[in-house]
Amino acid sequence: MPYSTGLFSFFDDLPVLLYGVGCGGCLAVHNGVIAADNQAAFGLPGDMITEKCEFAGCAATDGAVCLNACIYNCFTPVYCLWRKQVREKTGVDGSLPGDIVATCCCSTAAVMQDARELKSKGLGYSESMK
Repeated sequence: MPYSTGLFSFFDDLPVLLYGVGCGGCLAVHNGVIAADNQAAFGLPGDMITEKCEFAGCAATDGAVCLNACIYNCFTPVYCLWRKQVREKTGVDGSLPGDIVATCCCSTAAVMQDARELKSKGLGYSESMK
């Protein structure tokens, strides 16, 4: 099945548009954590970070978000792999070469498309994002 929205269907979801334009990197990291079932990329132990920060009120996924943010800031093309995970999780047809082209040529649009897809499937976005 194809994506439920087009790559450039920015105005289909205003909260995702504002999140993507305001902090596209944060949205990319959020998508990566959701795609990996609330785990850090590459099986890194995000829970070890969270355990150290429980006194500060960290949520269970905060360690995964922190690790993914570090990975994304050091190596932005990692989003190609996260996009593949999003496709697999949501049942969208596509290919890794297509993910690479979309991510490299239109990265913010690809990140927002993935967020809209995850949101349409009820994955990882709260009521405030609806």
